[in-house]
Parts: sequence; C-alpha cells; structure tokens
Amino acid sequence: MKKRLLLILSLALAQSAAFAQYTTSGDGTSYTIASLSDVPDAGIISYEQEEGMPLLYELFADLTIAAGDKFVMDDDIMLLMAEGVSLTIEGEADFTLQNGSTIVGLEGQASVRINSAAAVNFEQVLFSVVGLELMGKGGVTVSDCSFTSHDGSTAAALYFISAGAPSLVERCTFINCKKAAIGSAANAPQPLTIKDCTLTWNSSANNNIPQINVTAADPLVISGTTVVGIPENNMVGGIGISNFMGYNADVTISGCRIEDNRYGIGLVGPAAKILLEGNTLMNNRYETNPMNGGSGISLYDPYQQTCAVVTSNHIEGSLWGITVIGCQDVNIGCLEEGDNYNPGQNVFRDNGFDGQLYDLYNNSTLTIYAQNNTWNVAEQTEEQIESVIFHHNDDASLGEVIFMPAATVTAVSPSTLQKSPTASRQWFNLQGQRVDMPARQGVYIVGGRKVLR
Repeated sequence: MKKRLLLILSLALAQSAAFAQYTTSGDGTSYTIASLSDVPDAGIISYEQEEGMPLLYELFADLTIAAGDKFVMDDDIMLLMAEGVSLTIEGEADFTLQNGSTIVGLEGQASVRINSAAAVNFEQVLFSVVGLELMGKGGVTVSDCSFTSHDGSTAAALYFISAGAPSLVERCTFINCKKAAIGSAANAPQPLTIKDCTLTWNSSANNNIPQINVTAADPLVISGTTVVGIPENNMVGGIGISNFMGYNADVTISGCRIEDNRYGIGLVGPAAKILLEGNTLMNNRYETNPMNGGSGISLYDPYQQTCAVVTSNHIEGSLWGITVIGCQDVNIGCLEEGDNYNPGQNVFRDNGFDGQLYDLYNNSTLTIYAQNNTWNVAEQTEEQIESVIFHHNDDASLGEVIFMPAATVTAVSPSTLQKSPTASRQWFNLQGQRVDMPARQGVYIVGGRKVLR
C-alpha cells in the first residue's frame, strides 16, 4: 500500500506542471473537493487510503471558485496543497465541519484565499503550514480552528489583506507560526473580534512582529485570549495595534493573559479610543535594550489624539510597567465622580531593571491620573510610590502623575499568579490532538512526504 501510494505521488508530481490554473464556470454550481477531483482540469487527485484514515486529496494547481458558484468543504478529509498553490473563493463558501478536516501545505507558500462578497464560516478546520488570506467584503467567522507552523509567506497565518464586514475569530489555536498569528494590513482597519483564543510561540522567525499584529479599527475587541511567547525570541511582542493612517478606532482588550513576550500590549498611532481592562501581563520583558521595549503596556501617539483608559490590570515582571509617550488623555485611575471616573485597581509588581523599579513612566506632557492602584512598594505612601513612578518630579519637562490616594493595602503580598499552562512544551498533530514534543518543530509523514518542519 505504501509503495503504491509513493508511486502515485511521484507520478502526480511529474504531471503537476501540466495543470494550469482552473476557474469554475460561475453558473451556480456547488463544488466540493471530492466533486472537483472528478474534474480533469481542476488539478486535484484523490488517493487510496487505509481503512479508518481520512480521505486524502492533493491540489497541484491554483483553483478558483468563481463568483456565482459555491464551495462546500468536505468533512473528515485531509487536503494536501503543493508548493505555492492557492485555493481562491470568489463565490459563496462554507467551511463549517462536524468532524473536522486538515489542510496541509507540503512545501510552503500555499494559501486559502477568501475574496467573496458573502460571509464565510470556518469551523473545525486545521491549517498546517497553509495560510488563510482574507480580502473579501463579506466578513468571516473562524471558530474552533487551529493554525500550526505557518511558513511566513504572508504577514500572518490568518491575514486580513483588506477590510470587510465585521469578523469574528473565536476559540482558535495558533502555534509556532513564523510571523504573526493574526494580522491585518496597515490600510485595512478591519472590524474584528478575537475571543477566547490561544496563541503560543508565534512569530518564531524572531522578527519585530508581535503575535497579534493588527490595525486599529472601529470596533476592535480582543478578549479572553492567551498569548504566550518564548524568552529567547527577544523581538516578538504579545499584542501590537497600530494606526499609522489615523483611522477612527475603538479598541478594547480585556480579560487576556499575555506572558513571556518582548512586550505585552503595544499601541502605536493616533485617533484611537482604547480600553484596557482586566488583563494579566506577566514577564513581558525579553528585550535586550530597555530603551527599545519591554513594557507591560506601551501607549505611543506623538500626534496626541489617543484617549486610553487602563483599569484592573495585573502587570508584573516587565522592564517598564506602563509607558506613555504622547497621547491626548491617559486615565489609569480617577476617583472623581463623572465621565472620567475610573476605579483604577491596577496592580504593579516587580517591573524594572538594573535595580530600579519602573511601574509607570510618563514620557509625555500629560497630567495622568493613576489613583487607587497597588504599586510595588512596601507601603502605599506618597513617598514610597514616588520611587516607582517617573514623571514631572523627575524631569520638569514631563507631565505630572496624580497617584494619591493609592489602594488601601498595607503592603504588596507575594504573587500567587502561576505560569500559564499553555507555556508547556506541547504540540499538536495533524488531527489537532495534543502530543508531547521536546522541541517546537515537528515532522509528520503523510503519504510518504514530510509535511511539517
């Protein structure tokens, strides 16, 4: 059986150059991978499999489902994609699966591209090496999917090339992708919700690319999501949100755990309303030069248009707890009744370097309210808190931080926060099952061919 399959694969590779790009007719036909394998020019070959194994297909040439047609992804199959091949959907599509299917890039640079005016749903799809590129206006919902070992041929494993209708990414897993796990182009303010996802060891090429690397949008919501980095990848941030083109934006990041990255949350650019609430930021300090990063939260807007509210976050083990550069208004706790009320309740612990603690660095001319927070000092007194805040009292050109009253605690108690279980060295096989692996790279054999590196 194995020899026969290897022979078929060898013959198929020799014949693959004969396939040209195939586009469906656009006459209203509904297609599946199985039905397309019966179309001589479609560039799909089916392979005989052993009993109990998923049906196996391979796509050798670019395939486009034209506007007017529909594509329905087959359940419980494995689709192999040859190097550089794309499956492009211009018509309707449905990737909602019950048992799940796997799409594997054999040599890299393979992609599924959605360029549809209709909404497209993905559920229970495992992408290995293959990227998902989104450029349609219909928006997408991506639920309970996995992205592993994306090869970095595009800017992110799940990449919004242009902005469309509001989209949702929920309960998805991203592991060991060479560039960002989720990203959007600088000119794509994609309305997006990222919810209850787990990201581990992404941007593994160790370039200056955060694991989530998106453009600010109205709205942009990231909630309940875990982002775990690798200390030796000292160029990789946790969540990076940019607004280089000045889009009006409403950004919320809440209930996330961000751990072991170069920095935790970094926001760059003007015209943004930002709420950071209830996040846990642990050990986001892996920047070799503190002048270049290492903040739990960094707010940078030289145009002084950004308004940020920071409340109920736990920030621990960063080089800098919170850094503020520019911005229009930053509220880290304001007990005055009215529109500016913010209970504060942020906790700072062990943020600093070279023997100096930096819970808050106000590198702006703003007066920043930061009341009712717990600072990394033995007693929450004005004199002691001054030692962990850098502001007007340290440099007369900077704005003042109003930090009293502080939270009513007598001392900072020992940390009870544990390392995220997602940081353990584990891996997923092609069926999405968790397996133990001593390293972050895996090699799997499908039909005699290596499909993960």
